[in-house]
Amino acid sequence: MNIRHALGRHLYGCGALTAAAVLASAGIALGSSAIKGASYSGYYKGMPTDTISFTVSSSGKKVMDLYVSTPFKCSGGCGGVESPSGGSAPISKNGKFEATMKLMEPGSTKSYGSDKVTGTFLKHGTAKGKVTSHFNKGSSGETVSWTATS
Repeated sequence: MNIRHALGRHLYGCGALTAAAVLASAGIALGSSAIKGASYSGYYKGMPTDTISFTVSSSGKKVMDLYVSTPFKCSGGCGGVESPSGGSAPISKNGKFEATMKLMEPGSTKSYGSDKVTGTFLKHGTAKGKVTSHFNKGSSGETVSWTATS
């Protein structure tokens, strides 16, 4: 075996390992920033008493125990607005999730609408998104932005 052939094979092997390392690190950089097993909590923009909270599964693939304050504020004789809880949603490879949670009439099993929650995990244990309320009887509800930290 000549030296040039052996050196060429060695360099070819190192190049393949380098390319594999670059591709693997690119996958990590593009992946979800959700912190596995972490609990997140936060507030709606301009509404510090309205909250959102959730937990990321230990695998990092699912949002669990999702709770949101319904951004709709009832006035008059509507009887109140129950905030949904217990929602869950898969987390995409790019760190996004979407869940639709039913709004239930107080003391009833009847749904009168839903809250759609969307979110994106960012770096350093933060997440952001929107909550949009929809009502069955024609009212469009409200959309608010939220941020949360772990």
